[in-house]
Amino acid sequence: MRSTCSPKAPLKQSIYIVTNATHRTLSMSRCARCPLKLTIGFLIGFVASQALFETWRYSGCRMHKNEKEHDKTCCKTDSEKLVFAGVMTTRKYLQTRADTIYKTWGKDFPGELVFFIGTGEDLNTSLPVVVLTNVTDEAYPPQRKSFEMLRYMAKHHGNDFHWFLRLDDDIYVNTNLLKTFLTSVNSSLHEYMGHPGLGTKKEKGHLGLHGKTPYCLGGPGVILSGPILRQVAPHLSNCLKNPVTPHEDTELGRCVYKVTGLSCTRQNKFVWLFRADTRHTAGEWAVRMNPHQALKTLSFHPVKHPAYQFLLHKMILLKTLEEKHSYKLLLEREASPIITSSSVKAAESTQWTCINASNVYSLEAGHLKDSTLHRGRHLGLVSVRKALEPFLKKKKLRVSQIAYQRVSAPNGLEHVLVTTDRKNNYWTFRTRQNFRHIYFRELKSRKR
Repeated sequence: MRSTCSPKAPLKQSIYIVTNATHRTLSMSRCARCPLKLTIGFLIGFVASQALFETWRYSGCRMHKNEKEHDKTCCKTDSEKLVFAGVMTTRKYLQTRADTIYKTWGKDFPGELVFFIGTGEDLNTSLPVVVLTNVTDEAYPPQRKSFEMLRYMAKHHGNDFHWFLRLDDDIYVNTNLLKTFLTSVNSSLHEYMGHPGLGTKKEKGHLGLHGKTPYCLGGPGVILSGPILRQVAPHLSNCLKNPVTPHEDTELGRCVYKVTGLSCTRQNKFVWLFRADTRHTAGEWAVRMNPHQALKTLSFHPVKHPAYQFLLHKMILLKTLEEKHSYKLLLEREASPIITSSSVKAAESTQWTCINASNVYSLEAGHLKDSTLHRGRHLGLVSVRKALEPFLKKKKLRVSQIAYQRVSAPNGLEHVLVTTDRKNNYWTFRTRQNFRHIYFRELKSRKR
């Protein structure tokens, strides 16, 4: 049953059911207990074996974490299998761009983050790196490296994650927004998402695209769902045999469209969700963004200089902390009307009554409903609204028809008024009118 008193939540009623348990004494012979003991012993052994197996499985994952081509998905929980991200980089940038990514947004990545490089000199790094053996490290444009990375992701992790990201090493990812965004989309569908593009003015009509079907720009990141990656991966080699342009992102878009008939997302909001600014490659443009707007951006590209990666990461963290603190204060304000003083037992036992327009809802009233005219409840409410009227006009708040009232000896007459602003956010105000002390004065009798 939804209460007419609550602007947000239904009225919660607790029903306590007391049952009388009947205790019986059962007599059991020694032979009758034997099957029960065997059953209990079997269950204990089964549970213990499962626990030992899980311990062995996780320890085995930890032992092999330093191998060249490791598979850590056996150590992942369901929440950690949300997304697998492949970052294309080279040995030249492992200690700068890749290391900066791993120290900033990579620490909070909601899945697995791996850096992909080509063949070259031996390297010594603690970063999770995969060497693609059939492509050179310095090859540019990186068409083959990008396609080989996607083939590797499909072959080794295609069934382990819901989503897959193709990223460059000069990108910053808002991991909180990424997780929120991906968990709101059905990963069982064929999805090819990113910053939609049709090429520059000179390139339009010469990229081999099908009409005005956009491709996803590679710089701001490309998101592929598991089903579409598994469908496209076997055709990547054939798509690479007949390229129209040297751009790997347009060729990926052409391949996806050829195999699945899907193009990149067309909605304008994805242009702002996956930000790209090719005029300022170092990343200063991202740091100068409005922090509130930056918090609504999923990826920033390009941010080539490590210093701007750290500055942007700091800005995102500070703004996130600020919003969480504001939300905490809002929750405290909303909870304050129902918080009572633990030191006053009388106040704790007094219940709040809800006032909606001219009706009062209370457990003390007959049929749980009464009128505000009864017992003069409307008088106190009118005086409270009158006292708050100048402040509410200044803040441009509207008084709702909903209010709460309580009368107790320690706290007097208390009201909680519910107001709304222009954005329909709720704001509550609590008032208290204490009772004066009772005093006695002897009156002189008048003579008749």
